[in-house]
Amino acid sequence: MGPKFNIVEDLKQSGVLPANQFSLYLTDSSESEITFGGYKQEYLLSDVVWAPVYKQSYWQVDVDDITFDNAKTGLCSGGCQVAVDTGTSLLAGPTDVIESLDSKLDVKSDCSNMHELPLLGFIVGGKVLNLRPADYVDQGEDGCSTSFMTLDVPPPKGPLFIFGDPFLRRFVTIYDMDGPKVGFAVAKHNDVTSDDV
Repeated sequence: MGPKFNIVEDLKQSGVLPANQFSLYLTDSSESEITFGGYKQEYLLSDVVWAPVYKQSYWQVDVDDITFDNAKTGLCSGGCQVAVDTGTSLLAGPTDVIESLDSKLDVKSDCSNMHELPLLGFIVGGKVLNLRPADYVDQGEDGCSTSFMTLDVPPPKGPLFIFGDPFLRRFVTIYDMDGPKVGFAVAKHNDVTSDDV
């Protein structure tokens, strides 16, 4: 595409940014925002957890394991790779892991077990980043279903998970080009309190 295609890299090279970062604050309404040159503290409800970028072809980081209510499941034993992707509307991952997640969570299509569902966490940078059931379950007029999709990325780029919109609404994501590294902090929304951190 040419060197000028990447606007963020162009901004970095020009030296106009106060920090070589950009961040994303995503909402269900029209208040979503991308910030160039750093991040806005007022959008954060928690400290930032930083993870080094594993592979620079994506903003791709290590996940040590997946947790239910902070207990390891072993679904990512040996570690997994995840790309933080603003262009994916769901949480995506290898078929075998996504099918295991769906089976273990057993979300009832009539939404009858919403109050029993666990926090779904991903261990990144030594910390558990938890999604609430409201974050990973789509609840609509026709019932409930998980916000997961299968995606089998072949080696050498895969297997790979993708943190799409459900994750990006829960966490402000900060992309640091100097690291390179990605930061995650619980996003401040009207339906989120400090008890949810």
